[in-house]
Amino acid sequence: MKIALYIEDGLEQIVLTPESATETAILGKLHDGSRELAIKKGSFFKCQGGWMRHGIHAVHTTYGRSEENDESTMIVLTLPAPNDQPKGDDE
Repeated sequence: MKIALYIEDGLEQIVLTPESATETAILGKLHDGSRELAIKKGSFFKCQGGWMRHGIHAVHTTYGRSEENDESTMIVLTLPAPNDQPKGDDE
């Protein structure tokens, strides 16, 4: 995925250009109306099980809990709830 920031004369854009079929398919979901879109802030961090997790990473220290956030921005696509999905003509 190529990512570019374009800023000129008050216009600010984030440009996403896919470089694989998987990236093309995911970006297609931004446009086809099949997903709800949310912009979130958070971080990615490794878990003890060896996988990656996203969200706000809370660290427990000797003096209490502190939150670390690497200021990542995530575009989150989710399927709408069943009662929010558009109904076909035959229903």
